[in-house]
Amino acid sequence: MPPVPFDWELVLGAASKMVDNPLIEAFLWAVVADLLTGIVKSFSPRAKDGADSSIGLYGLAKHLLIMLLVITIYPVLDVLGFDTISNSIVLFYIAEYAISILENLEVMGFPIPDFLRSRFKKMAENVGKESEDK
Repeated sequence: MPPVPFDWELVLGAASKMVDNPLIEAFLWAVVADLLTGIVKSFSPRAKDGADSSIGLYGLAKHLLIMLLVITIYPVLDVLGFDTISNSIVLFYIAEYAISILENLEVMGFPIPDFLRSRFKKMAENVGKESEDK
């Protein structure tokens, strides 16, 4: 059986199906929640850096680029038959934003359970070790 030729109409059809995809919806809500908690955190007295427009613009640009990446690459991978990879990418970013939201909430003074805090410390230590090795 010959491979199916790539067609941009298929990509557009897959993109229109993204509206009903719960993973994409969860991803977009995670981005919004991270933006909102980041803004509120910047006004918190416990924040290291106060509200700064340059930091805010950098964060907004980063969020927009990640959203653009996910929204453009997801339908292409779906059409090519790599839906597992596209779902994994979306789940990765949902997890990244969930961690960021929890970190923002902790800076604002919300209580974070000890088992989550210890996991964050382990992840931060591992990231620090990897960057030192390079």
